[in-house]
Amino acid sequence: MFKRKRVLGNPVAIKKLGKRIADYRDRLGITQDELASRAGIERSYMGTIERGERNPSYDKLVSIAKVLGVSIKDLV
Repeated sequence: MFKRKRVLGNPVAIKKLGKRIADYRDRLGITQDELASRAGIERSYMGTIERGERNPSYDKLVSIAKVLGVSIKDLV
Protein backbone atom coordinates (compact mmCIF):
# COMPACT_ATOMS: atom_id res chain seq x y z
CA MET A 1 0.00 0.00 0.00
CA PHE A 2 1.29 3.46 -0.88
CA LYS A 3 1.94 5.92 1.88
CA ARG A 4 0.68 9.40 1.15
CA LYS A 5 3.18 12.21 1.68
CA ARG A 6 2.11 14.62 4.35
CA VAL A 7 1.80 18.26 3.33
CA LEU A 8 3.28 20.58 5.91
CA GLY A 9 1.46 23.85 6.42
CA ASN A 10 -2.08 24.86 5.63
CA PRO A 11 -3.39 22.51 2.90
CA VAL A 12 -5.97 25.04 1.68
CA ALA A 13 -3.36 27.78 1.35
CA ILE A 14 -0.96 25.42 -0.43
CA LYS A 15 -3.68 24.46 -2.93
CA LYS A 16 -4.44 28.16 -3.55
CA LEU A 17 -0.75 28.85 -4.10
CA GLY A 18 -0.55 26.06 -6.66
CA LYS A 19 -3.62 27.36 -8.46
CA ARG A 20 -2.19 30.89 -8.59
CA ILE A 21 1.07 29.59 -10.03
CA ALA A 22 -0.83 27.61 -12.69
CA ASP A 23 -3.03 30.63 -13.49
CA TYR A 24 -0.04 32.95 -13.96
CA ARG A 25 1.68 30.29 -16.07
CA ASP A 26 -1.41 29.94 -18.27
CA ARG A 27 -1.56 33.72 -18.71
CA LEU A 28 2.02 33.66 -19.97
CA GLY A 29 1.14 30.85 -22.35
CA ILE A 30 3.93 28.57 -21.20
CA THR A 31 3.77 24.91 -20.33
CA GLN A 32 4.42 23.45 -16.92
CA ASP A 33 7.57 21.91 -18.39
CA GLU A 34 8.79 25.33 -19.60
CA LEU A 35 8.14 26.95 -16.22
CA ALA A 36 9.93 24.15 -14.41
CA SER A 37 12.92 24.31 -16.75
CA ARG A 38 13.27 28.09 -16.51
CA ALA A 39 12.92 27.98 -12.72
CA GLY A 40 15.43 25.14 -12.35
CA ILE A 41 12.85 22.75 -10.90
CA GLU A 42 12.02 19.19 -11.92
CA ARG A 43 8.82 19.09 -13.98
CA SER A 44 7.26 16.41 -11.80
CA TYR A 45 7.94 18.50 -8.69
CA MET A 46 6.37 21.54 -10.41
CA GLY A 47 3.27 19.41 -11.00
CA THR A 48 3.02 18.58 -7.31
CA ILE A 49 3.33 22.28 -6.47
CA GLU A 50 0.58 23.28 -8.90
CA ARG A 51 -1.72 20.52 -7.62
CA GLY A 52 -1.17 21.73 -4.06
CA GLU A 53 0.48 18.50 -2.99
CA ARG A 54 3.81 20.10 -2.04
CA ASN A 55 4.72 23.32 -0.29
CA PRO A 56 7.67 24.83 -2.18
CA SER A 57 10.66 26.24 -0.33
CA TYR A 58 11.24 29.97 -0.32
CA ASP A 59 14.07 29.59 -2.85
CA LYS A 60 11.84 27.66 -5.24
CA LEU A 61 9.07 30.22 -4.81
CA VAL A 62 11.51 33.03 -5.66
CA SER A 63 12.58 31.20 -8.82
CA ILE A 64 8.98 30.56 -9.89
CA ALA A 65 7.94 34.17 -9.25
CA LYS A 66 10.92 35.47 -11.23
CA VAL A 67 10.03 33.34 -14.26
CA LEU A 68 6.38 34.39 -14.03
CA GLY A 69 7.34 38.07 -13.70
CA VAL A 70 5.43 38.54 -10.46
CA SER A 71 6.31 39.10 -6.83
CA ILE A 72 6.07 36.41 -4.20
CA LYS A 73 3.34 38.56 -2.64
CA ASP A 74 1.31 38.12 -5.84
CA LEU A 75 1.58 34.34 -5.51
CA VAL A 76 0.74 34.05 -1.83
